[in-house]
Amino acid sequence: MQIAQTVVKAVSRILPFHISFSDEQGYIIGSSLPERIGSLHEPSKEVLEKNTYLLFDEEKVKNQPNVLPGIAVPVKLDSSTVGVLGIIGPPKQVEPYAQLISKYVEMRWQETIDKQLEELETKTLETFAQYILLNDKTNQVRVEQYCKMLDIPFHTKRFCIVVDIGDSLISSVQNKTPVGQLKERLLYCTQQAFNSYHNVICTFLNTEKIILLKPVQSEHDYLDVLEQFIEQSYHLIDMFETYQITNISVAAGNMCHTIDRISASYQEAESLIKFGREFDISPGIYTFHSWSILKELLPHQIDAHFQDKIMFRLKSLLEDDDFAELIENFLVYCRNKMNISQASKDLYIHRNTLIYRLKKIEAITSINIKDFEHCMMLYLVLKRYGKSSSLSKERSF
Repeated sequence: MQIAQTVVKAVSRILPFHISFSDEQGYIIGSSLPERIGSLHEPSKEVLEKNTYLLFDEEKVKNQPNVLPGIAVPVKLDSSTVGVLGIIGPPKQVEPYAQLISKYVEMRWQETIDKQLEELETKTLETFAQYILLNDKTNQVRVEQYCKMLDIPFHTKRFCIVVDIGDSLISSVQNKTPVGQLKERLLYCTQQAFNSYHNVICTFLNTEKIILLKPVQSEHDYLDVLEQFIEQSYHLIDMFETYQITNISVAAGNMCHTIDRISASYQEAESLIKFGREFDISPGIYTFHSWSILKELLPHQIDAHFQDKIMFRLKSLLEDDDFAELIENFLVYCRNKMNISQASKDLYIHRNTLIYRLKKIEAITSINIKDFEHCMMLYLVLKRYGKSSSLSKERSF
């Protein structure tokens, strides 16, 4: 009934006549005269039996309840008659339009069914993605059933790409942009940017996240794909900007051998996005294949218990009145490959001033400032401390 009324409304907008649609039992299930919906239209049964159109003039309908002058035409879908279209008006006026209108109704009916099937498939794919990505443990039999239904290879190697668009969809509703249309375009852009069309799973996980489960042939293939990931992500960002989708984050997880294990790849991508946003790492493109990302992640892999032991060892340094200045100078010194001359230039201080401050760190901590391994250890510990303390709000390391 819902499809019938949807089609009737769409067709009525372009017609000067009232129309109705009856089902195979003769009941009106769609009408431009809403009060007729649900009532029995006896002549529809005759039309279905004879499988041809019938005309009804004033004389013919005067003794028939719920029958109006006009023409009744069988409507076919995939060679099967699915109902009867009634066009209301003087028979001689409506008859010339009958075939054209019935064909148009059949076309709109098919389009509506196709659209609903497409929406159902999209919703099923979203549900499948939510099941395999948001659950640490999944039922393999259930996953295989989903894969069979959606024609998705179970044993194909894949990795997860997460595209976080924030509240852009909600904003599009406020801007009166059709959400369904925008979602379709964004999914198309995502597949195009990452050159993913065959055996790919690309869907919205929720209103904020698009996920792309990209298939790869092998570990070597996965590494080759990651070589292009940053460039492809920039391309995606450019395409999204044409739809006023900005400030997005894109991340890729590691490869998984079967689709029921893909949750691990998704969680890795999510953790990268969370880390990147927490520490304001720009651009918002993250992958473990990037040395710059690994460099930022490394200090945070230090065990918290071990970190506490080292910080206890550095207590005197932390309590020094010049702590912030000393640490900033030390970190710049490390970033300049332990080159005092270059570091002092970057800090806009005299070379001797930097030497004095580094020696002060040596005196407080007993760390050898000229020893690479000592400096590396202190550098990693202080990077983590700086980003997890109030100091990070005052000074960027």
